[in-house]
Amino acid sequence: MKLRLKTKVKAIIYVFLILAIIGCIVCTFYYGKSKLKNKSITYTKEGSISYVTYLKDNNHYNNQYLKDDYNYVASLIDYFNVDFNYSYVFGENIKYDMDYEIVANLEVYDSDNTTKPIEKKEFQILEKTNKSGTGQVIKIDLYNQKIDYDTYNKIIQEWKKVVSPEATLKVDFKVNWKGYSEVLHKKVSDSYTKEFSIPISNKVINISKPTKDNDTGRIYADQTLDSWFFIIIGSFGLLLLICIIGLINVIIKINKNKSKYEQKVNKILREFDRAITEAKGPFIRNNKENYIEVKDFMELLDVHDNLNEPIIYYKSNNNTKSTFIVRNGNDIYLTVIKRNEYE
Repeated sequence: MKLRLKTKVKAIIYVFLILAIIGCIVCTFYYGKSKLKNKSITYTKEGSISYVTYLKDNNHYNNQYLKDDYNYVASLIDYFNVDFNYSYVFGENIKYDMDYEIVANLEVYDSDNTTKPIEKKEFQILEKTNKSGTGQVIKIDLYNQKIDYDTYNKIIQEWKKVVSPEATLKVDFKVNWKGYSEVLHKKVSDSYTKEFSIPISNKVINISKPTKDNDTGRIYADQTLDSWFFIIIGSFGLLLLICIIGLINVIIKINKNKSKYEQKVNKILREFDRAITEAKGPFIRNNKENYIEVKDFMELLDVHDNLNEPIIYYKSNNNTKSTFIVRNGNDIYLTVIKRNEYE
C-alpha cells in the first residue's frame, strides 16, 4: 500500500509539472510576441540631382556657365557639372554596407525608326565604390561630377553623316545598401536610382528640371522570434516530454501494482457505471431482510434489468471485499467479490 501511495504521489507531481511547463511555454510565447508587437523605427529618405551647364568660349554669354532654367545651344555646351545627393535617416542606429556608382548609357536611334537602337554604349563615370558603417544616417554626396557633353555629341555628329539620329544620354546615379536593425531584429535595405537625362542630337536642347525625391514612414518588426526564444521553448518542450514519459511510466506502474481483485472490481465499475450506484461505508446485513446470493455479477445485472432497480456497490473498510446488491422490497439480491479469491 505504501508503494502504491508513493506511486500515486509521483503521478500527481508529474501532472502538476506538465501543467506548469505548458503554462511556461504559453507565457514565453506571448511574451516573445509582445516584445515585437508594434515595434518600429522611423525613416526619411531623400534623393536629388542638381547641375549647372558649363559653356565653351563664345560671344553669346558673359557667364562661364548657365543654371538649370535655360534651353541650351548644343554646340556651345562644354560639360555638365552635376551634384548627386542621397540620404536615408533612421530613428535608431543601423549597421549597413553600401555601394554606389554613376553609369551613363547612350542610345542612338534612327529618327525614322525609334523602336530599336542603332547603337548602345555604356560609360562608367564613377566606378562602383563601397562604404560601410553604423549610425542613424546612411548618406552619400557626390559633388562636381563632370559629364563631358562634347564627347557624346561627337559620336552623334559621326552618325549624322549616314542617318538622321535621335539620341539621349541617361546618367544614372545608383545606390544599393543592406543593413541590420538591432531594435527590430530585422534586415533592412534600399535600392535607389536617380536619372539625369540629356538630349544629344538636337541643336537646341531642353533638359527637364530634376525633381527631389522624398519619402518618410516607418519600418515595422516582423512577427518572428529570435533563436533565444526557440531555445527556451525547446528546453521547455524537452522537459515536457520527459515529464509525460515519466507520467506514462507511473501510470503503467500503478496498473501493474493493482491486484487481480482490484482490476476485476474496477472493470465492473468502469463498464457498468450506468447501472451502479456507489454507497458510503461497508455493507451490513439485516436479519429482517431476505438475502439471495447470485452466482456472479452478470446474473446480478440480469436481475437489475428485470426489476429495473439500481445496483448498489459497497466496499469494505479494509477493501478486502466488494458487495453488489439489487434491492426488491425485503429481498436483497447480492454478489460478493472477495480479495482472497483472486490471490
